[in-house]
Amino acid sequence: MTQPDVAAAATYQSAERALALLSSFDESRTEIGVTEMAESLGVHKSTASRLAAALERAGFLARSGRRYRLGAELIRLGTLAAGSFDVVARLQGAMEKLAARTGETVNLAVPSGDGILNVAEIPSSYILSCSAGWTGRRTKPHAVANGKVLMAYRAIAVPHDLERYTARTITSPAELRAELAAVRRNGYATAVGELEEGLAAVAAPVFGAGGACVAALSVSGPVSRMPPEALPALGRLCADP
Repeated sequence: MTQPDVAAAATYQSAERALALLSSFDESRTEIGVTEMAESLGVHKSTASRLAAALERAGFLARSGRRYRLGAELIRLGTLAAGSFDVVARLQGAMEKLAARTGETVNLAVPSGDGILNVAEIPSSYILSCSAGWTGRRTKPHAVANGKVLMAYRAIAVPHDLERYTARTITSPAELRAELAAVRRNGYATAVGELEEGLAAVAAPVFGAGGACVAALSVSGPVSRMPPEALPALGRLCADP
């Protein structure tokens, strides 16, 4: 391998490590230390430290004591990405209308790898609400209404591991297949206490120009305001906002 080839390979490797490091943050890991970075990337601590310092200089990471959190530059880029995301722009009016009619939290989710990514939210008008900063959060699909929609319409694959979150979470593949068939029949999905006790949600598919499901539009709130018997009407609202 020539010297330019070696340099190019090293550059690609550094870029891959930087992306892997940034992707390792989530709602359960908002701060990461250098030792954790090194273990996650499979590199020496000095390499992880240099990488973190370079990302800090660029604004992608920020120090929090001896640990790192995501930096302000990612907020800027995320805002730009959300603003230029066609499906978000196209559904903004529908989301606002749905939020006004229901008073509950409205979310828009899209496929993201083997899960879903929440890309836009309009918070509930109630003091007691389910507005918990869902935008930017990835979620496993089997325990949430918008995930069931994306699975039912084959926007994402059904996961092999059906993790249990509550006593109501569907963990049986056969039961999940039956649930997804019902989603296709009804045109909407529901989830009551499956991700978190007391949380109810309903979602409907958003179709692209080619007829494929590209996103899911959902309404969520406490079961006290969204009991199971109210979900069919809310599902129809989601399907035709």
